[in-house]
Amino acid sequence: MKVFAKQLGLKSMQAAALMAVLTACGQQSHEQSSISVTNGREIKEKDFPSVVLLVANLSEGQAICTGTFVNSSQVVTAGHCVEGLSSSKPEMYYATQTSSGKMAAVARAISFVRNPNYTISLGVENSDLSVVTFPEGTAPATSNVATVNPKAGDKLTIVGYGNNETHPVGDSGIEGTGAGVKRVGSNEIGEVADGMITFVGIPEKSSNEAPLGEYVLSGSGDSGGPLFVNGKLTGVTSGGGFAQLKSGEDVAVSRYVDLTSAESRAFLLKNLKR
Repeated sequence: MKVFAKQLGLKSMQAAALMAVLTACGQQSHEQSSISVTNGREIKEKDFPSVVLLVANLSEGQAICTGTFVNSSQVVTAGHCVEGLSSSKPEMYYATQTSSGKMAAVARAISFVRNPNYTISLGVENSDLSVVTFPEGTAPATSNVATVNPKAGDKLTIVGYGNNETHPVGDSGIEGTGAGVKRVGSNEIGEVADGMITFVGIPEKSSNEAPLGEYVLSGSGDSGGPLFVNGKLTGVTSGGGFAQLKSGEDVAVSRYVDLTSAESRAFLLKNLKR
Protein backbone atom coordinates (compact mmCIF):
# COMPACT_ATOMS: atom_id res chain seq x y z
CA MET A 1 0.00 0.00 0.00
CA LYS A 2 2.26 2.78 -1.21
CA VAL A 3 0.11 5.74 -0.25
CA PHE A 4 1.03 9.16 -1.65
CA ALA A 5 -0.40 12.38 -0.26
CA LYS A 6 -1.85 13.19 -3.67
CA GLN A 7 -4.07 10.09 -3.38
CA LEU A 8 -6.03 12.00 -0.75
CA GLY A 9 -7.87 14.80 -2.50
CA LEU A 10 -7.75 18.31 -1.03
CA LYS A 11 -11.34 18.01 0.15
CA SER A 12 -10.81 14.72 1.96
CA MET A 13 -7.52 15.97 3.45
CA GLN A 14 -9.23 18.98 4.97
CA ALA A 15 -11.97 16.78 6.39
CA ALA A 16 -9.62 14.16 7.82
CA ALA A 17 -10.63 13.31 11.38
CA LEU A 18 -7.54 13.28 13.63
CA MET A 19 -8.73 10.49 15.89
CA ALA A 20 -5.46 9.78 17.69
CA VAL A 21 -3.07 12.64 18.40
CA LEU A 22 0.48 11.31 18.38
CA THR A 23 2.23 13.38 21.03
CA ALA A 24 4.62 12.55 23.84
CA CYS A 25 3.83 15.30 26.32
CA GLY A 26 1.50 14.49 29.18
CA GLN A 27 2.00 10.76 28.74
CA GLN A 28 3.75 8.45 31.17
CA SER A 29 6.95 7.57 29.38
CA HIS A 30 6.92 3.94 30.56
CA GLU A 31 4.28 3.41 27.88
CA GLN A 32 5.76 1.22 25.16
CA SER A 33 5.80 2.49 21.60
CA SER A 34 7.27 1.30 18.34
CA ILE A 35 5.98 4.06 16.10
CA SER A 36 8.80 6.57 16.27
CA VAL A 37 9.21 7.88 12.72
CA THR A 38 7.03 5.04 11.46
CA ASN A 39 8.90 3.08 8.79
CA GLY A 40 11.97 5.24 9.45
CA ARG A 41 15.49 3.90 9.51
CA GLU A 42 17.77 4.21 12.52
CA ILE A 43 20.68 6.64 12.31
CA LYS A 44 23.57 7.63 14.55
CA GLU A 45 23.55 10.58 16.94
CA LYS A 46 26.09 12.37 14.75
CA ASP A 47 23.66 12.27 11.82
CA PHE A 48 21.46 15.36 11.62
CA PRO A 49 23.41 16.71 14.63
CA SER A 50 21.18 19.78 15.06
CA VAL A 51 18.25 17.47 15.89
CA VAL A 52 18.21 16.48 19.56
CA LEU A 53 16.26 14.50 22.12
CA LEU A 54 14.38 16.56 24.71
CA VAL A 55 13.34 15.00 28.04
CA ALA A 56 10.92 16.79 30.38
CA ASN A 57 10.27 15.97 34.02
CA LEU A 58 6.55 16.40 34.65
CA SER A 59 4.36 15.71 37.66
CA GLU A 60 2.87 12.78 35.70
CA GLY A 61 6.31 11.37 34.85
CA GLN A 62 8.86 11.84 32.10
CA ALA A 63 7.94 12.77 28.56
CA ILE A 64 10.13 13.04 25.49
CA CYS A 65 10.07 15.23 22.42
CA THR A 66 12.40 16.12 19.59
CA GLY A 67 13.79 19.56 18.83
CA THR A 68 16.16 21.34 16.44
CA PHE A 69 18.91 23.80 17.36
CA VAL A 70 18.70 26.85 15.12
CA ASN A 71 21.50 28.79 16.81
CA SER A 72 24.11 28.14 19.50
CA SER A 73 21.61 27.96 22.35
CA GLN A 74 18.01 27.80 21.11
CA VAL A 75 15.87 24.85 20.09
CA VAL A 76 12.66 25.08 18.08
CA THR A 77 10.08 22.49 19.12
CA ALA A 78 6.34 22.07 19.59
CA GLY A 79 4.31 24.17 22.01
CA HIS A 80 2.78 21.10 23.65
CA CYS A 81 6.28 19.80 24.48
CA VAL A 82 6.69 22.42 27.23
CA GLU A 83 3.23 21.89 28.75
CA GLY A 84 3.43 21.63 32.55
CA LEU A 85 6.89 23.21 32.79
CA SER A 86 7.94 26.50 34.36
CA SER A 87 8.82 28.94 31.57
CA SER A 88 11.58 30.55 33.65
CA LYS A 89 13.04 27.36 35.13
CA PRO A 90 11.92 24.39 33.05
CA GLU A 91 13.02 20.91 34.02
CA MET A 92 13.77 19.97 30.44
CA TYR A 93 17.01 18.38 29.29
CA TYR A 94 18.83 17.98 26.01
CA ALA A 95 20.04 14.36 26.12
CA THR A 96 22.25 12.16 24.02
CA GLN A 97 23.17 8.50 23.76
CA THR A 98 26.51 7.40 25.20
CA SER A 99 28.84 4.82 23.70
CA SER A 100 27.47 2.27 26.18
CA GLY A 101 23.96 2.73 24.82
CA LYS A 102 22.61 4.72 27.78
CA MET A 103 21.12 8.19 27.63
CA ALA A 104 22.85 11.06 29.41
CA ALA A 105 21.70 14.61 30.05
CA VAL A 106 23.91 17.10 28.19
CA ALA A 107 22.33 20.36 29.34
CA ARG A 108 19.30 21.68 31.19
CA ALA A 109 17.09 24.33 29.63
CA ILE A 110 17.25 27.86 31.03
CA SER A 111 13.86 29.07 29.81
CA PHE A 112 11.29 28.76 27.07
CA VAL A 113 8.76 30.87 25.22
CA ARG A 114 5.61 29.35 23.75
CA ASN A 115 3.41 30.89 21.08
CA PRO A 116 0.89 32.82 23.21
CA ASN A 117 -1.92 31.73 20.88
CA TYR A 118 -1.42 28.09 21.83
CA THR A 119 -3.02 26.18 24.68
CA ILE A 120 -2.88 22.41 25.19
CA SER A 121 -6.64 22.20 24.68
CA LEU A 122 -6.11 23.14 21.03
CA GLY A 123 -4.15 19.93 20.38
CA VAL A 124 -2.82 19.70 16.84
CA GLU A 125 -2.82 23.32 15.72
CA ASN A 126 -0.85 25.91 13.74
CA SER A 127 0.30 27.80 16.86
CA ASP A 128 1.80 24.65 18.44
CA LEU A 129 5.30 26.11 18.59
CA SER A 130 7.90 27.00 21.22
CA VAL A 131 11.53 28.10 21.55
CA VAL A 132 13.61 26.55 24.33
CA THR A 133 16.82 28.27 25.43
CA PHE A 134 19.85 26.35 26.74
CA PRO A 135 23.22 27.71 27.95
CA GLU A 136 25.22 29.51 25.30
CA GLY A 137 27.27 27.16 23.16
CA THR A 138 25.17 24.06 23.89
CA ALA A 139 24.23 23.33 20.27
CA PRO A 140 26.21 20.50 18.64
CA ALA A 141 25.18 21.96 15.25
CA THR A 142 22.48 24.22 13.87
CA SER A 143 19.93 24.22 11.04
CA ASN A 144 18.64 27.20 9.11
CA VAL A 145 14.93 28.00 9.22
CA ALA A 146 13.34 27.99 5.77
CA THR A 147 12.39 31.23 4.08
CA VAL A 148 10.79 29.62 1.01
CA ASN A 149 7.18 28.51 1.40
CA PRO A 150 6.67 24.75 1.02
CA LYS A 151 4.17 23.37 -1.47
CA ALA A 152 2.36 20.13 -2.22
CA GLY A 153 4.67 17.62 -3.86
CA ASP A 154 7.85 18.88 -2.22
CA LYS A 155 10.12 16.08 -1.03
CA LEU A 156 10.55 16.11 2.75
CA THR A 157 12.74 14.55 5.41
CA ILE A 158 11.66 14.03 9.02
CA VAL A 159 13.84 13.10 11.99
CA GLY A 160 12.74 12.05 15.48
CA TYR A 161 13.19 9.94 18.60
CA GLY A 162 10.93 7.23 19.99
CA ASN A 163 9.19 6.96 23.35
CA ASN A 164 10.13 3.46 24.47
CA GLU A 165 10.92 3.36 28.18
CA THR A 166 11.12 5.45 31.35
CA HIS A 167 14.38 7.39 31.67
CA PRO A 168 14.56 9.24 34.99
CA VAL A 169 16.86 12.25 35.08
CA GLY A 170 19.17 12.36 38.06
CA ASP A 171 22.81 12.65 39.06
CA SER A 172 23.67 9.68 36.89
CA GLY A 173 21.87 11.01 33.83
CA ILE A 174 19.01 9.40 31.94
CA GLU A 175 18.99 5.66 32.54
CA GLY A 176 17.65 2.80 30.47
CA THR A 177 18.15 1.17 27.10
CA GLY A 178 16.17 1.03 23.90
CA ALA A 179 14.76 4.56 24.01
CA GLY A 180 15.79 7.76 22.35
CA VAL A 181 16.60 6.00 19.11
CA LYS A 182 17.12 8.54 16.32
CA ARG A 183 15.33 7.79 13.07
CA VAL A 184 14.99 9.46 9.69
CA GLY A 185 12.71 9.02 6.73
CA SER A 186 11.36 10.64 3.58
CA ASN A 187 7.96 11.41 2.13
CA GLU A 188 6.31 14.21 0.19
CA ILE A 189 4.04 17.08 1.21
CA GLY A 190 0.37 16.50 0.51
CA GLU A 191 -1.06 19.87 1.46
CA VAL A 192 0.00 23.24 2.85
CA ALA A 193 -2.93 25.19 4.30
CA ASP A 194 -3.87 27.28 7.33
CA GLY A 195 -0.35 27.30 8.71
CA MET A 196 -0.01 23.50 8.63
CA ILE A 197 1.90 21.01 6.48
CA THR A 198 0.08 17.69 6.05
CA PHE A 199 1.16 14.39 4.52
CA VAL A 200 0.12 10.75 4.61
CA GLY A 201 2.15 7.57 4.62
CA ILE A 202 2.55 4.04 5.84
CA PRO A 203 0.59 3.44 9.08
CA GLU A 204 1.96 1.65 12.14
CA LYS A 205 2.56 -2.09 11.64
CA SER A 206 2.76 -1.63 7.87
CA SER A 207 6.51 -1.16 7.53
CA ASN A 208 6.78 -4.25 5.34
CA GLU A 209 4.67 -2.54 2.68
CA ALA A 210 7.24 0.08 1.71
CA PRO A 211 11.02 0.39 1.50
CA LEU A 212 12.46 1.22 4.90
CA GLY A 213 12.83 4.96 5.33
CA GLU A 214 10.22 5.90 2.71
CA TYR A 215 6.56 6.98 3.03
CA VAL A 216 7.23 7.70 6.69
CA LEU A 217 5.05 9.28 9.37
CA SER A 218 5.64 10.94 12.71
CA GLY A 219 4.82 9.09 15.92
CA SER A 220 4.90 9.33 19.70
CA GLY A 221 8.18 10.94 20.81
CA ASP A 222 8.64 12.76 17.50
CA SER A 223 6.60 15.74 18.71
CA GLY A 224 8.47 18.98 18.04
CA GLY A 225 10.78 17.27 15.58
CA PRO A 226 11.82 18.76 12.25
CA LEU A 227 10.50 18.54 8.74
CA PHE A 228 13.24 19.52 6.31
CA VAL A 229 12.70 20.64 2.72
CA ASN A 230 15.90 21.15 0.72
CA GLY A 231 17.85 20.93 3.97
CA LYS A 232 16.00 23.82 5.64
CA LEU A 233 13.86 23.54 8.78
CA THR A 234 10.39 24.03 7.33
CA GLY A 235 8.02 22.38 9.81
CA VAL A 236 7.67 21.17 13.41
CA THR A 237 5.71 18.06 14.39
CA SER A 238 2.38 18.85 16.03
CA GLY A 239 0.60 15.50 15.76
CA GLY A 240 -1.44 13.26 13.56
CA GLY A 241 -4.10 10.62 13.30
CA PHE A 242 -6.04 8.69 10.71
CA ALA A 243 -8.11 9.44 7.64
CA GLN A 244 -10.05 7.14 5.35
CA LEU A 245 -9.80 6.82 1.58
CA LYS A 246 -12.92 6.51 -0.54
CA SER A 247 -12.10 2.82 -0.77
CA GLY A 248 -12.55 2.57 3.00
CA GLU A 249 -8.85 2.03 3.56
CA ASP A 250 -7.34 3.77 6.58
CA VAL A 251 -4.24 5.89 6.11
CA ALA A 252 -2.17 7.66 8.72
CA VAL A 253 -1.76 11.43 8.62
CA SER A 254 1.03 13.63 10.01
CA ARG A 255 0.58 17.35 10.62
CA TYR A 256 3.41 19.84 11.09
CA VAL A 257 3.40 23.54 11.97
CA ASP A 258 4.52 25.49 8.90
CA LEU A 259 7.45 27.65 10.02
CA THR A 260 7.10 29.85 6.94
CA SER A 261 3.56 30.96 7.81
CA ALA A 262 3.08 34.59 8.85
CA GLU A 263 2.26 33.60 12.44
CA SER A 264 5.26 31.30 12.83
CA ARG A 265 7.64 33.80 11.24
CA ALA A 266 6.47 36.58 13.57
CA PHE A 267 6.87 34.35 16.63
CA LEU A 268 10.36 33.20 15.66
CA LEU A 269 11.51 36.68 14.68
CA LYS A 270 10.49 37.98 18.09
CA ASN A 271 11.94 35.14 20.17
CA LEU A 272 15.06 33.87 18.39
CA LYS A 273 18.26 35.70 19.16
CA ARG A 274 20.03 37.40 16.29
